[in-house]
Amino acid sequence: MLQLDNIHSGYGETQILHGVNLSIKQGKVHALLGRNGVGKSTTLKTIMGHLPLLQGNITFNNTSINMMKPYHIAKLGIAYVPETRDIFGQLTVRENLQMASRLAGKDSVWTIQKIINFFPNLKYRMNNGGHQLSGGEQQMLAIGRALATNPHILLLDEPTEGLAPIIIQQILQQLLLLKQQGLTILLVEQNLNFALTLADNVSLMSRGQIVWEGSSNALRTNQELHHQWLGV
Repeated sequence: MLQLDNIHSGYGETQILHGVNLSIKQGKVHALLGRNGVGKSTTLKTIMGHLPLLQGNITFNNTSINMMKPYHIAKLGIAYVPETRDIFGQLTVRENLQMASRLAGKDSVWTIQKIINFFPNLKYRMNNGGHQLSGGEQQMLAIGRALATNPHILLLDEPTEGLAPIIIQQILQQLLLLKQQGLTILLVEQNLNFALTLADNVSLMSRGQIVWEGSSNALRTNQELHHQWLGV
């Protein structure tokens, strides 16, 4: 579904990615793991067009998205939940969802009511501003807002960061439901157990390159890889 070939990217004159190759299969959850600062978030931002592609090719469903603007990429069905969540704090929960749903149109599978049912914590917060939500509620809203665009693939950057264990478990269960429903997910995550529970396939990254690929089960039992590339 999503293919990255020899991707080079970065911030200004600072190059972060040095020939990243990544293949995301339809209906699978693919985790991109590694230590802080190795280029994981940069990879997601480059896919979404937030950072310039210096070299290489990115295709989504066999269509090149190299030169597309972020809003055009979103319209193709790629939804992005950044590490910073970036919900609109001055808008209510309902308005955040309504704004995103405009991208999907009237025939979207993910109606606002379905999103509320999916994240019941938001039910009684619909008229609250985004800045009034807890960290867990903000993360649920960020994911819900992405789903409101009716995506074909979901890019998730550190969805558990700063959250209480009970909230992490709630989000994990909902993401497992999305996986069961066949939604393709590309996940960046520091919580190794969370990532391995959710992911089918894993790519390990170091210094802007992919250094290992395999199944989540293969990584789970390979302590040498944990120490070498994850610092676990």
